[in-house]
Amino acid sequence: MARLSLALSPGIFHDGTRYQSKGRYYDAWGIRWYGAALGPINGWRRKGTGVLTGSARAALAWKANDAKTWLGIGTHSKLYVADRAGSVSDIAPVGLVAGRADAIAAGGYGTSTYGTSTYGTPRPDTSLVLDATQWTLDTWGEYLLGVSPDDRKLYQWQLNTGIKAAQVTNSPNCSAVVTTAERFVFALGTSDPRTLDWCDQENNTVWTPSSTNQAGSFPLQTAGRLMCGCRVKGLTLLFTDLDVHAAQYIGGTLVYGFDKVGENCGVISRQAVASFGTGEAAWMSPTLNFWLWNGGNVVPLPCEVLDYIRQDINPLQISKVVAITNSANFEIEWRYCSSSSSEIDRCVVWHYKDNYWNIGRVARTCGVDKGVFQYPILISADGQIYDHELGWDYDGTVPFITTGPIELGNGDNIMHVMGLYPDDATMDAVTASFTVRRNADDAGANFGPYSLFQKTDLRFSGGQVEMTIRGTSAVNWRFGAPKLEIAAGEGRG
Repeated sequence: MARLSLALSPGIFHDGTRYQSKGRYYDAWGIRWYGAALGPINGWRRKGTGVLTGSARAALAWKANDAKTWLGIGTHSKLYVADRAGSVSDIAPVGLVAGRADAIAAGGYGTSTYGTSTYGTPRPDTSLVLDATQWTLDTWGEYLLGVSPDDRKLYQWQLNTGIKAAQVTNSPNCSAVVTTAERFVFALGTSDPRTLDWCDQENNTVWTPSSTNQAGSFPLQTAGRLMCGCRVKGLTLLFTDLDVHAAQYIGGTLVYGFDKVGENCGVISRQAVASFGTGEAAWMSPTLNFWLWNGGNVVPLPCEVLDYIRQDINPLQISKVVAITNSANFEIEWRYCSSSSSEIDRCVVWHYKDNYWNIGRVARTCGVDKGVFQYPILISADGQIYDHELGWDYDGTVPFITTGPIELGNGDNIMHVMGLYPDDATMDAVTASFTVRRNADDAGANFGPYSLFQKTDLRFSGGQVEMTIRGTSAVNWRFGAPKLEIAAGEGRG
């Protein structure tokens, strides 16, 4: 007997055909890597009892000067805050113009009802797609700032749940907001989609430029529309749907200098950028590529699940894409709507420390990293708030991971598999199942699931073997590098 090690590298490879993922992991849900070992992600728990009205698309956590923690949440029709206990308060401004829960189009792709016409038939690009509503949120000191692009007013909330948010005095109409490290508020998309205005330094009620203040305005040289901004070390990145610009404080008459730092790499939605590390940022673009600000340049971010995303995403609802940093696990998650859904139900994850990709987390429409709060906080499509990364409860769903094809030698040999030597830290916490084929396009024969012991007896033969590991109990299990026992004298097919 010989033993074939299944020590596969971390990450999911789902680009092209299933056979091209040979020797890698191909599919997963609820799994992450802890070093080189597999394990389940932590579960979640309802936070408070409040339910939000509208589709939550943006969230921001911050601490007030008295150390009280707040969570701001923008839905397509409301603005909320929640405290540490999850108690929710409606702070929507009086007269707030409600936006759209879903993106809509007057013609072209996505028009009419499901099943109308034939799948795959190109539609003419004859009408404007109106985005789903995503707020942009930031802070001004201890106060919350927010803009809904459909309402176009810059609002501020001053920590009193009995008083609604109100428009910042003298502020221009705009489509997004970001506060710079130098304490200016940038109002994006003011007089036109390419122009930004900023207030006087340290005074967000002064917006008219004069010789005695540093308020200003600047039209970016771009064919795109301003979507959002992101603070990074030494700069504020400004994203349009086509390109990226860097705003750097220079003082004097000009106040800010603006440089285009990336072409054809704009952002897919107002919430699709996530910052991480000591001044880096990553985002998804309308071309369904990923990009990275590495501290000095915009560079492509290669993705090993890109083909999976492109075949899976709902193109009409790309304005709902949201990026969330999970710094404790060195991850950035992009959540999006699959082709069979008009609401977010998919997730792709980049592990930025070790540079690999993962897929398949629970459906959530927006959220925030831990830090201000003890746990990451994510919000569901039905308006409920959840603490994440605690416990092992997944509402009945079971974490699993499946390999791509595993072959013996150059793939011409038939494997006679006699057993499995598992490598797990917690006995009886997972099962193993196998799909066996002779060739890549053959129908597979399924075996298992098998409960795992020190050696698990198996009996099957094939040219390719795929293994699925599935959790069986609510524990923090680990699974490493198992070995298949292969009978001597394999035949050539």
